[in-house]
Amino acid sequence: MIDFSSLNQVQQAARSMIQSDLRFLYTVTRHIDPSKSNYIPSLLPYLGVVIDGAEDWVKAVNNSCKNKLPIPQFTRDEEKFYEQIRISVKLWQQDYDAIYDLLEQAYSESDHYFGSICKPIAQKLHLYDIYGVDTVNGALCGNTILCRYYSPFFQYDGNNGEYVKSMAKIGGEYIALFNALREYQVDDTLNFDVCDYGGFVKSPVGNDFSDRFVLFSILCQINFLIFCIDRWIKEEMPTKLRFAYLLYYSLLNVIPQINDKLGTCFILDDQWKNDKFRNAMAHYKLGVALKNKDLLHDDIMFGLTEHILGAEYRVVKESIYAQLEKLAIQIGNYLGLKEGLVVPNGW
Repeated sequence: MIDFSSLNQVQQAARSMIQSDLRFLYTVTRHIDPSKSNYIPSLLPYLGVVIDGAEDWVKAVNNSCKNKLPIPQFTRDEEKFYEQIRISVKLWQQDYDAIYDLLEQAYSESDHYFGSICKPIAQKLHLYDIYGVDTVNGALCGNTILCRYYSPFFQYDGNNGEYVKSMAKIGGEYIALFNALREYQVDDTLNFDVCDYGGFVKSPVGNDFSDRFVLFSILCQINFLIFCIDRWIKEEMPTKLRFAYLLYYSLLNVIPQINDKLGTCFILDDQWKNDKFRNAMAHYKLGVALKNKDLLHDDIMFGLTEHILGAEYRVVKESIYAQLEKLAIQIGNYLGLKEGLVVPNGW
């Protein structure tokens, strides 16, 4: 465990936020079985944000402080891995046409691979599974086409699970060094499941790749945050707003482009759009936004939302999730999905 006693108040606040994020990752390792869902691949962009961001923060502290913090150094392979998965969190910040092309490429690669390994008759009739969809109590929360994009290192004939496991070891070292070896309480009533698509039904939204599949992927990404992070973790933690804001900010860029192309009227309120807050959520450099006098020590984000957005943490967090939930319902209705697949009963 690192001795953080030499840090100033703002740095201590940043350390606390890093510790919260690492506690979340520790909780995932304690409760998620990689063989039963694609939770880990869906989480990769956020894993990159946390671990790569923590390393950047420690480097910045060490450059400014006399007393250096001991921290494990990334190998070249680890550095490349975390840079790759961190960049993948920006998928929805790109132009819509670029997003479409990237997901179509991942879809085509999956189709080609699984078609190439099936029996000739199944290949001829196109009766083989192409990808999997993750659900939580019926909610569509991920698909392996998205996971493929989030895993630029992925090889269909490789042992990807062992590779990710080896790359995650340094994350475990950060968890230990930041004393984040304490689980959050989770909701054990949530049922994580997987459904494969192919054969006669290749998608919940159509049998060919199209704009509908991109919208379906946005729905999956929103539901992953709502069910696999916010609802699954019972306790409040800054990680919930941090991850949700990154998606919210990105979707504000692409939703108008979707409306222009498809003639839709999807709504996502830009009330909370703020470049400074987005940068604070993507990094741990609180000193750019807060000074010692600005800190609110009884606030989960130390006054960051009040200082930048003019509202307390819970107001911002609940509003962001409400906006994302409304967008998920709009998309689900447009795609003709059953209500239970978008927002399960009891939500």
